[in-house]
Amino acid sequence: MNTIDKNAVDEATAQAFKEVRTAMDTSSEKSLRMYTEALTALLELRKAMTADAPPRG
Repeated sequence: MNTIDKNAVDEATAQAFKEVRTAMDTSSEKSLRMYTEALTALLELRKAMTADAPPRG
């Protein structure tokens, strides 16, 4: 997963989290579902990126 920019994934994750909060505040079930799925996928991607990283030290 060396071709995926960690910072871009982190920024997308933060944006998705903000959208989840907005959807919760506005009680938009469709948006909440969509952004929750996106957030879950981004967190799984970030987890995989961390697992693929070489050990530090």
